[in-house]
Amino acid sequence: MIGEALVNSPLNHGRFLHGASEGHITVARKIPSLPSPGNWEQYSYPTSELYEVLPAYTGVYDAYISQNSFWGPRAVSRLARLSAMYADLDYYKIPGLDGMHPLAVRDLAFEELQRAKIPRPSLVVATGRGLALVWRHEPVPRAVLPKWKLCQDLIFEALRELGADPSARDAARVLRLVGSRNLKSGTTVEAIWEDHGESTWDFGDLADEILPLSRKELEVLRTQRQEEEESGEKHASRDARRAPKGRGGVEKRFTEYTLALNRLGDLQRLLRLRGFDKLPSGQRNDWMFASGTSLAYLVEPRFLERELIQLGKDYADWGEAETRSSMHSLIGRAQDAGAGGTIEWEGKQRDPRYRLTNKRIIDMLCTSRPRKKRR
Repeated sequence: MIGEALVNSPLNHGRFLHGASEGHITVARKIPSLPSPGNWEQYSYPTSELYEVLPAYTGVYDAYISQNSFWGPRAVSRLARLSAMYADLDYYKIPGLDGMHPLAVRDLAFEELQRAKIPRPSLVVATGRGLALVWRHEPVPRAVLPKWKLCQDLIFEALRELGADPSARDAARVLRLVGSRNLKSGTTVEAIWEDHGESTWDFGDLADEILPLSRKELEVLRTQRQEEEESGEKHASRDARRAPKGRGGVEKRFTEYTLALNRLGDLQRLLRLRGFDKLPSGQRNDWMFASGTSLAYLVEPRFLERELIQLGKDYADWGEAETRSSMHSLIGRAQDAGAGGTIEWEGKQRDPRYRLTNKRIIDMLCTSRPRKKRR
């Protein structure tokens, strides 16, 4: 639909997303001849092999590409670089939009983004029955995942009424590959919008545009709060109270994501410090439970099982069945949380996902660590 589109083939789509990144990307396919869920296959390729791999997917039915890169198979626990924010609009599910032309839905999306004070995306792709909107930014490490996730949530909220898929917010998401074909619609996946003027954002600048408070505003607010605490003042100044509506919820989620990400990173570093490639017998359950508890706050509930299976392969040498059996309570509670369920704790209703204190994690891991024999 764009006469001189730059993203007009599988290779150009891969270069657009990952040309400056490192690690591995995932290309996935649905196999029409096989029944679900066994009809899904995926392959992990080094970003250096894009030129060799992606041209072969031209015209292939139902092909997908990861928007971010990983150290091996795609999983949040293996995340190498974040390269894009995105939204997947299943507008065909929305009454009144299902028969609309993709360009008209694109214009509606731009209006909703403008109302939410979110910049236009770098790329819009007509996927056959929906739209994929992509904000490309310079590759950044996993440490910024909490802020990236907040941006994803706000983009989703802005586009919810247009059929934004709530499960398309995790960092390991794959979206349809430009130049492939959609089997159900029979159409080619193609770009219908490219912002050539600002196609690659600095991550910090893009986050500042999307989040209620910019980095500078957050620094000012933290300084004001610190000064108030030191001086014993009970009330913030007028300027400090002028945060945008909803900031409290954003700060709370930011804290949860940050805590979960830092704990997962610490647990992975702990294995390296102990000299383990794989967890030894007797130490697997506790480490996997602690790591899985953190993952439950970093990924969408429906994808937690997939993430835990990969984590079990990487660190515990577990098969899929053993991971499902050992982690069933974690998976069940995450699914309950995704469905809006709560549990009662100390007389209050709260999220059913597990919460572990630092002390509890230390006690678990110290207990499971084998003691050295005395000489």
